[in-house]
Parts: sequence; structure tokens; C-alpha cells
Amino acid sequence: MEVKNILFPTDFSKSAERALPHALEISRRFGGKVTILHVRTPFGDDTSSPEFQFFDQGKYELYVEKKLEEMPEIIDASELVETAMARNISAASGILEFADDHDTDIVVMGTHGRSALAQFFLGSVAEKVVRHASCPVLTVADHRGGYRDQSDYRKILVAFDFSMVSKDAVRRGQRFSQAYQAELEVFYVVEQIVLPPFDKFWKASVQSELPEVLASARKAVTEALGEESLASFSLNVQAGDADGKAEREIVEHAREKEFDLIVMGTHGLSGIDHALLGSTTERVVRTAPCPVLTFHGPRD
Repeated sequence: MEVKNILFPTDFSKSAERALPHALEISRRFGGKVTILHVRTPFGDDTSSPEFQFFDQGKYELYVEKKLEEMPEIIDASELVETAMARNISAASGILEFADDHDTDIVVMGTHGRSALAQFFLGSVAEKVVRHASCPVLTVADHRGGYRDQSDYRKILVAFDFSMVSKDAVRRGQRFSQAYQAELEVFYVVEQIVLPPFDKFWKASVQSELPEVLASARKAVTEALGEESLASFSLNVQAGDADGKAEREIVEHAREKEFDLIVMGTHGLSGIDHALLGSTTERVVRTAPCPVLTFHGPRD
């Protein structure tokens, strides 16, 4: 996993400020260059807002240039940092277009953690970038109780589900754990949607199956990465709560064991199912107690 071009989109918010140290630390660990990007969206004003004022392009450009000039002052002179400004009708589209045009290896960005209702109908900029980016995306949340946002990752959790994209997640987790000299755990949740009266019975009965599932997971990872790879991480298999929500188990496990980074692939669902249900990955991004590194598998 090469990490030479790191894109850090910013809107100069506190959320973005919290993500910046992660971009710089990745730059230090992998020897990459950080591009600080601001996307100008002149049509983003809400005319129904009492604070609305007619857009002054000249003043806006001066403000952005000043902010971009200020930001590198907080960065050590040894860092490889560039600044850029793009124009697009939406921030997400601008970020995605810039990332594709500049061979970006990873996007590091903050997420504002909007309310569930607003996020359900509208989505957030970070969520759209996670869904559509062709490169990995690392998201850092703004304000959550007990959130671990230290940029020096010591414990890394990889979500595994036997898919090819999750096997790739193990590889990426290994690469990060090597760069950060971090502890790595591969985590698989046995999940099954069961009617409430039978959920406790299901969870009790599946306990006897866990050793076999663990053996299958170990075999799958070994076939993908080689026998020698097993020494670089621990493999953990658990039974879910029988409600079909693997993301809840992943988030709770990361919170309980105080992981600093979650790595997982996303299958990139689309259409009405995705709009109404979301994906496991996006739900983890919304609720995780630490930064999340996501990426897509091969797409048609």
C-alpha cells in the first residue's frame, strides 16, 4: 500500500482541525506529501437563513487565500505540504474530482457528525466521499463522548467478513500496523437476523460453532495472505446479538478495547437499498469511537 499523495480537505472547522494531525502523522510514517484542499461552493448559501448575504466572490477568495497561507505555519517546516483551492457545485464533488485528478492515495478528513435525521435524508460530505472515492478515506469525528483521536495509532482493528475486500482490509491493516508499530486485531462477527423471542437461544446455541468459524476464518486469511501472516495479528471471532447488526459489535468492541483505528472495506452498495439502509461501513463511520479507514473493492 503506497501512501505518497495525501489529500486533506478542509472547511476550516474544528472538525477539520482535528483531522489535520492524522494527515500529518500519515505523512511522517509513510513519507508522503500532504495537499491541503479547500473546495469553494458559491451556491451553498441558504437564502432562507437570516444570516444570508449576497455572495462576494472577491472577499471570499481573499479569505480562503489567507486561511490557506496561515495553515502551513502550524506545520513543522520539514513536512511536505502543499495548498490548493478548487471550485465545484458541492464540496463532496470537488474533493472526489480533485482526488481522481491528482492520483491521491488516501483522503483524510473530518466529519461533522450531523444528526441522524439530517444524515439519513441528506448524507454528509464525508459520507459521500466514503461512498464514492476511488482511494481509501480516513475519517475523524468532531465531537463524541470518549472518542479516541490520537494520531499515533497503537491499536488497530480490522473488520473481517470473508469477502475479498475484507481480506484486502487485513493487508492494509498490516501495512499500517507495520508503519506505526501497532498491535493489530482481525475481528469477525457471526451475525444472523433472529426474531426477538429466539435471540438468546440462538446466541447460546452458536457458541459451540465459534471454534469452527474461527478455524474457517484463519484458513481464509491464511489462503489470502500466507501462513506467515498469522504471526502479525490476533484473530477474534464473536457471536453477534442476533439482530443482524455487525456494525454495533464492531463499534462496541473498538470502544471497549480502546482501539485507535478501525480498518474496513465497503462493498459500495447503491440505489434505493443503500439510500434507505446504508451499509455496515457507513454506520461504523457515523458511530465509531475512533478514526475509520475505509476503501472500496473492485467496481464494475
